[in-house]
Amino acid sequence: MKRNVIWDSDGIERALSRMAQEMVDREQDCSNLALIGIHRRGVPLAERLAARLKNLAKAKVPVGA
Repeated sequence: MKRNVIWDSDGIERALSRMAQEMVDREQDCSNLALIGIHRRGVPLAERLAARLKNLAKAKVPVGA
């Protein structure tokens, strides 16, 4: 069976960066944001997105599960 790769690690990094930038563009004050990750893979993904938001928006975004 042939396996298709949808996103490699670089693709995921680009997607996270784009999501973070779009969130900052739409929500000028990111101090009111919170991210909720679904257990399995969502929590680490939310944490990585929160780290990018911290760098872009200079705001600590809490992460829950």
